[in-house]
Amino acid sequence: MPGGEDTLSDARTRVAALYEAHRDGIYRFLVGQGLHPPVAQEVTQEVFMDLFVSLQKGVQTNSEQGWLYTVAGRAAVDHWRRDHTSLWTELDASPGLAANLPSADITPEDHAAHSELLTRVAAGLRNLPAEQRLCIQLRRRGLRYREIAKVLGVATSTAAEWLLAAVDRLKEAANG
Repeated sequence: MPGGEDTLSDARTRVAALYEAHRDGIYRFLVGQGLHPPVAQEVTQEVFMDLFVSLQKGVQTNSEQGWLYTVAGRAAVDHWRRDHTSLWTELDASPGLAANLPSADITPEDHAAHSELLTRVAAGLRNLPAEQRLCIQLRRRGLRYREIAKVLGVATSTAAEWLLAAVDRLKEAANG
């Protein structure tokens, strides 16, 4: 059976290459699924043995890596079922740690400071000359300097100067 030996050799070569490329990832995946390191090592070897047997049988896969992780996940579940062990994870293992994390919610002080900043910027915007205010509005709508200049009927450099002056004045207003 020369054809059978070629298939066996091809399967060995393919599994050896996949083992080198993915064994560490499969092992870490299994440890991450709650298997103890020695058990994860054993299950990793079983996953690659299953791959070898499947390739010998002529099973085709679209993604060998996907196949490996699918089989590894099933093997982890089978291991838990066999050993009747549950993987319990305490979601808030250190309640004191969570209490010391800053809240993402905006504080009343931050809200007041932000409102005050917006008020100053709005006042600064109202106090800009008409052409600078228009430059800001057009830029906010996504127009480029060249397009702003065309709308205003001025040179691009003039539109750029007006826009930069407006930004500087708004920064001054914002900083109070």
